Order: sequence, then C-alpha cells, then structure tokens
Amino acid sequence: MPPRAGAAIVAAIVAVKTTGLIAQYLSIKQKVADAILFFRLGDFYEMFFEDAEVASRILDIQLTSRSKEGAPLCGVPYHSAEPYIARLLKAGHKVAICEQTPTGASRGLMPRQIVRIITPGTVNDELVLSADEKNYLSAVVPAPEGFALASVDVSTGEFRVTQLGNSASLLEEIRRLGPREVIAAPQLGEIAGRLTGLSLTRLDDSYWEPERAAEAIALRFGPPSVCLPPALAAAAGAALLYLQQTFGAELGHLRPPELYQASQYLQVDEVSRAHLELVVSSDGTRKGSLLSVLDQTRTAAGARTLASWLLYPLLDIDAIHRRQDAIEELFDADLGGAISAALGRIGDLERLVGRVASLKAGPRDCLKLRLALEAAGELKQAFGGFRSAELCRCAGEIDPLPEVAGQIAAALTDEPPMAVRDGGVIRPGYHPGADELRALSLDARSVIARLEARERERTGIGSLKVRYNQVFGYYLEITKAHLERAPADYERKQTLVGAERFTTPELKELERKILSAESGLKELEAELFLNLLRSVAAHTEALARTARAVGQLDCLVSLAQVARRRGYVRPIINNGTALTITDGRHPVLEANLKRGEFVPNDLQADPETRQLLLITGPNMAGKSTYLRQVALIVIMAQAGSFVSATQATMGLVDRIFTRIGARDDLRRGESTFMVEMRETARLLSGLSDRSLLLLDEVGRGTSTFDGLAIAWSLAEYLHDRTRATILFATHFHELTDLARERPRVKNLCMAVREWGGDVVFLRRVIEGAASRSYGIEVAKLAGLPESLLLRAREILNNLEQGELDANGMPRLARGRQRGAAQARQMDLFTPAEKRALDELKALDPDRLTPIEALNALNRLGREVRGEK
Repeated sequence: MPPRAGAAIVAAIVAVKTTGLIAQYLSIKQKVADAILFFRLGDFYEMFFEDAEVASRILDIQLTSRSKEGAPLCGVPYHSAEPYIARLLKAGHKVAICEQTPTGASRGLMPRQIVRIITPGTVNDELVLSADEKNYLSAVVPAPEGFALASVDVSTGEFRVTQLGNSASLLEEIRRLGPREVIAAPQLGEIAGRLTGLSLTRLDDSYWEPERAAEAIALRFGPPSVCLPPALAAAAGAALLYLQQTFGAELGHLRPPELYQASQYLQVDEVSRAHLELVVSSDGTRKGSLLSVLDQTRTAAGARTLASWLLYPLLDIDAIHRRQDAIEELFDADLGGAISAALGRIGDLERLVGRVASLKAGPRDCLKLRLALEAAGELKQAFGGFRSAELCRCAGEIDPLPEVAGQIAAALTDEPPMAVRDGGVIRPGYHPGADELRALSLDARSVIARLEARERERTGIGSLKVRYNQVFGYYLEITKAHLERAPADYERKQTLVGAERFTTPELKELERKILSAESGLKELEAELFLNLLRSVAAHTEALARTARAVGQLDCLVSLAQVARRRGYVRPIINNGTALTITDGRHPVLEANLKRGEFVPNDLQADPETRQLLLITGPNMAGKSTYLRQVALIVIMAQAGSFVSATQATMGLVDRIFTRIGARDDLRRGESTFMVEMRETARLLSGLSDRSLLLLDEVGRGTSTFDGLAIAWSLAEYLHDRTRATILFATHFHELTDLARERPRVKNLCMAVREWGGDVVFLRRVIEGAASRSYGIEVAKLAGLPESLLLRAREILNNLEQGELDANGMPRLARGRQRGAAQARQMDLFTPAEKRALDELKALDPDRLTPIEALNALNRLGREVRGEK
C-alpha cells in the first residue's frame, strides 16, 4: 500500500465516526489503496475522503460530506460514469469499481465487492483512448546486462519486448514509446523515481518470478510460440499477469511478444524529438509538428502507424526501398476514388478487433466491424492492380472474411442499441426462441391496451389508465374524483395525493407473463450476442492481420498524397556516409507559407571532406530552420517517405542529436546554461561516422569569452575525435578561423544584403563566413528606440577596439562626448566610405533616370563627408 493512501485511511478512521457503511468502505479501500474507489450506493458511485478531494478537483464536481460521519464525499451517476472515469484515467489515476452484490437478504448492509480495476495502461474504451496514439503498458525489470522492457497495447494486441544496456537507454526507450502506465519490479530502485509524468505501479516479487512468468506466457501463447531469455520473459509475464488482474482473462487478441532492438532504428532521443517537433509541437499538440504535415490518413490505425514510422525510422535499406517503391507507384495513381472511399468507411478496425476478441464489444461495435470488413474487401479489390512488393503484401494480408460479416448481419438488427441490456439486439428470424418470447412480449402489450379499454368501458371512467413502474409493477390508476365508481373486485395497491392505484387477479397474471417474457428475451439476447462475439473472436488472428495491413496501406497512401501535393521527391539511399540535398525545404514551415515563399537551400556534407559545417550569420536569417530541415529530411527519408527537396542522396544515419534553443529546468535547479551543457555532454557519446549532430549557438548562455572558448573547444573535439557529420550554427564568427586549422571544417553563412540603411535577410545558405552578427540591425527591426541603437553602435565600436584606451580607461563607457559625426561612424557596422562604395557597386546605371543618378551621387557624397 502506498504510504500516502495508507495514511489517509488511518486518518479517516480516526477522524470520523465509523458506521457500518464507512467501515465497509474502508475495508474495501485498503485492497485498492492506490486507486480511486467508485463505491456503489444506489444510483451513484460515491467517493470518500482523499479520493473525493482528488476526484472533485479533476472532475470539477461539488465536494460535500455525509451529515453523520462528516466524511468528504462526491459522486457521479452510475449509468453515465464512463466520461468521469475517462477523465480520471487521462489524469493518470486508477479507478476501482465496487458494485453491490445482492444476496436475497432484505435487511442489513448490502454486500459489495470490487468487480473491475481500470488503469491508464489497461483500458480499451473509446472514451479514454486517443484514436491516433498507441496506449502502451510497459513492464520493467532489471536484467543481468541492463534492463528488460515489455510493452503491450491491450487495445490493439501489440506486444513488444527489448533489452536495454543501461538506465539512460532504458529511460530513453520508455520516453520514445510514451506508455500510459509503467509497472516496475521492486529492484528497479531509484530509476523508477525518474519516470516523471507517467502512471507508475510497483508490483511485488511474485509477479516477476521466472517460473510464474513462463507459465503465463505458455498458457497465453503456447509453449512453442515464444522463447524469451529469462529477464525478458519475466517482464512479458508480469505484463500479462497484471493485464489478467485488471483487464480480464479474455486476451485472445494479444500477439506473441515481438523481440526488437532499439539499435535497429535511427535513434532520435527525447530532447531531439522535442527540438525537431516530430510528432508533437512545442505547445504539446500535434498541430505544427512534422506528423501534422504528413498525416492525411483516413483510419486511426493509419495515423498510429505513421506516428510509429516517424518515431522508429529504419536502418534497413531494403525495407526503406520497399516503402519508397510503394509510394512511387501510388504517386501517379488515383487515390481519391475507390481507395479513399473504402479507407474512409473502415474506421478503427484494429481496436474494434481488440474489443471483440476480449468480449468487451457492444452491439454497435459488431455493426461497425461488419461495415469495416465490407469496406476492407473493396480496398483489397482496389489494390489488386498494383505491383510493388509492399502494396502486394499488404493487399494480400487483407481478409474481408465475408462469412463473419454475413454472420453479424444475420444476427443483429440494422440499428442495434449501445448495450445488450437495452434489448432489441437480435434480428427477428435469427433464433426461434427469441422470436417466440418477442411475440409473447409484443402480444402482451396489446392485451394490456385492450384490458385498459375494456375497464374504461366497464367502469365508465374515461381517465382510467393501466401503468407500470419497477416498484409496483402493473396497476390501474383512478383519480380521486372517480373513486366511488371503482368495482368491488379492484384491490387497493397504493394511495396517492390525487389518485388510487389498484390491481386485479387478471392484471396480476398478465404482469407475470409479460415480465417473464421480456426478461427472458433480454437474457436470451445477451446469450446469443455473447455466442456471436465468441464466434467472431475465433477469427481474431485474421482480423488483426487485416487491420494492420489496412493501417500500413493508409499510411503509404497518405505519404504519396502529401508527396504529390507538396512536390516531394524520392531520395536516393545508399551505403555511403555523404549527405547531399538540393533545394531542401523545411516541410512544416513550407506547409504554412504560400507556394514559393519558402527559400530552399542546398547541403553538401561528407565525413571525409566536409565533416563540420560552421554556419554563421545574423539572428532571424534562418540558421535554426536550416538545421532542423536537414534533420527532418533525413528522418522522412529513413521512414520511407519522399522528402521536401528537388534531389537528395544520403547514406544511412544511425543517430540524430540536436542542441537547439534555450530553456531552463528550474525544478532541478538547473539554469539555461546548465541545461545547455548537459545536452551538449549527452550528444558526445556513442557517435559514429553515420551520426548527425545539429548544434545551435553552443556557449551563448554564459559570458562571451567563456562561451567562445567552449564552442571552439567543442568544435575541435568533434573534428579530431569523431567522424560524425556536424552542422554547427553560431554567432561567434571568430570560429570561422577553424577552417584554416582543421581540414574537414567548412564555413557556410546566411546571405545578407545591406540596402538603404537596412539589412535584408535572403534566407540563402552560401559558402563562406559571416564577419558580423548584425545583432543591432535585428534590434532595429524589433522596434528598439533609435537613441538606444545609436548608443549600442558606439559601444560596439569601443568593444572592437579593445577593453581599455591609451589612458587605461574602459572604452565601453566612452562615446557620448564625441559628437554626431563620431556617432555616425558605426551606423551600419562598416565605415561610411565602404558603405558608399558597396551601394555604388549595386547601382545599375542602365535602370536609372538622369535625375535618379544625380540624386544618388549627391546622397553618397553627403554620406562620405559625414553630412546629414
């Protein structure tokens, strides 16, 4: 029991007068101390004590108290509890459902027991799940050489296991998977405490015993189907046991654990994913991310597949080529006709299969499954003429199972209710017994109507009614004004303010027949529906394979549509290490601009000759954009997508590390500069000649000289000790001298044009070095006062001449007594003569009228003389 929850229970016992009900609640609560207990009282699920305080804040409902006990209390209606449960689960809490269990006793406290525990990682309800995200439960246990990690998505049946060598790689893989819940072995120790932001459950040693884990796996998948090392088997077995305890034993849709290695995929760590905004943008939503640009999928499975491809780019050239071949064939195909229509009607087939296989589906789920299978058959037919290997494989794996669709159509009504308990589920003519009970029920209703008409005629009471409620059953109701006309054979049943309720022997017998027919019909329909679910669940493997294939096809179609719309090209992937991009574009920024507004740029990088590219230039010129677009193009290429360029050739990249932007982590007491240095240190390990590093403004978080020294030393270190490809953007233009000392260092800069006293950012990357940062001109564009900018130019001039003047006085403070002519000297970073000469060179005499030429010469002469 967690200490906080245990203390709350003890405090509750001390603080309130313990009645039988509260004692029963506390006894049950102790069994699920780490969950919010939904305690059934009549038509409500009630929460008490700390559970009530937590739930009232999350659910925004009123917190009250029981008058006798003084216990904090809040509740929700039991018949509409699902949305409230969903909100608690999304907030990372578990929910335990405690129901009344009638035993036939009419007196005393109603017995209650926990019937289900719902946790963030073991739920498959549509209200809780995000359609375009996976919902992993991860299990972690120490292994002889690191850690074993098992991850299962119970909503789709996906089951993955891997082994990580150290705690850093473990935490990184967990962050990449993004599980909703993590279960941890006791030996995990302080590492579990670093899983911030995740719902964490610590399980005792019994869950992780190798023999028990192996038995659970063998019972679920069969002894020959899975053979895992002991640590991986322990993680997978613990996940299975936990699912059986919380979700239920019906787990026929789970696939056998798939063993994978993180090293099989391009590594993009958590910090780099955030910097690059791969699947989530800086505001925590998908809008503005790379995924938002590439995602034109029509199915939920397709959206989840695409996100997974971006998080796990491939290192297998053949697999990349297969995806590229498929996109290339789809590029010129008609994707808006039968293919689009079929995909649009399939819905979330993958999770439908999960609910059916776990016997948790409702009648409408089965109807959706039937419609999805019919659409899948059309999709398979639409892909029949394609030839690429990947499209043929996916189309071949689609099995529309017409016999299953036909069985559902024959069994269910055209518009079934949400829940079986509501009745009206089974189609007339499907089962003789149901038809018989249905006829009896319908006929009894007509008998009731005839009885009411006959009694009105017999008594002469036109307002007499035959009614029904769950407490009194069927009864005849007569208003007070007509009581004297009630026949002698009417037996009084209840007295109201304005009426009396009666019954007769005939009505009692009719009630017995009706109720037995209606309840019997509902029971039989529930049994028939369960049999239907089991029959459909027998095809789980084929259904799940079809759902995965549909998701992959949808993903490929989406990438082809985006490539055609955005003008992407197929990159050439080879076994080399060079990276060449022609007219590369940032896919996200380009999508948010008008066509032709984004300025494309080239890249030529090679660990052998052009390893470290130093990129200098002013703020706002586009250095960070250039760095990000290179990384995004590489990730898109290795995910199998076409890329935002006119041509691209590259070898496989095994790691992408970024150090972009400034942020702090005040919770850990770390400044912006400390975070910057930690991120820089992180990217120095595990580099190969296939790694790609993106460094932006390293060293700017401290003093100028310290920052320059760190940046220079880092560049030397990366050049001398690695062969990774590095793009190093910096404002320290002094670093450009490295190109004279290190053979594989090359200078690039952002092109800038000075014109009419202003700076124009051309957004072009060109060979060469920038001599200045143009920071003051950027400040001018931002709207700083002219007097402030004038003083900044004076101080910059002083700084460039040295710290002290000839008299030993600080140059930084000088300048105010020099007059206007001296102040004008640094008007645009260069002497007036140089500026005038540059402007003169830019003039085109053929385009000037005589008067324009004379005015230009007059203006340039005044500038050279320092006149206003």
